Amino acid sequence: MAPWQDSKIVVPTMFIFGDKDNGDEGEYGKMQYVKGEMFKSLVPNLEITVIEDGHHFIQQEKSKQVSEEMLSFFNKLGNATE
Repeated sequence: MAPWQDSKIVVPTMFIFGDKDNGDEGEYGKMQYVKGEMFKSLVPNLEITVIEDGHHFIQQEKSKQVSEEMLSFFNKLGNATE
């Protein structure tokens, strides 16, 4: 992994997770990390989507909402290049 140390993900990126996913508690929980500066510094073109009442398998639990969020994200990208 050494060649990629300090690399950034620079393509537009969407991160979707449920607000009830494991590991979201406390000072070092997922929500604090995802919304914090370190994650955004590594993924500068990041769009975060938190789905209410979603758990770890969000794509199965809330498939319609996940699909809608992804299509919206792709549509925004398409409009940005026109």
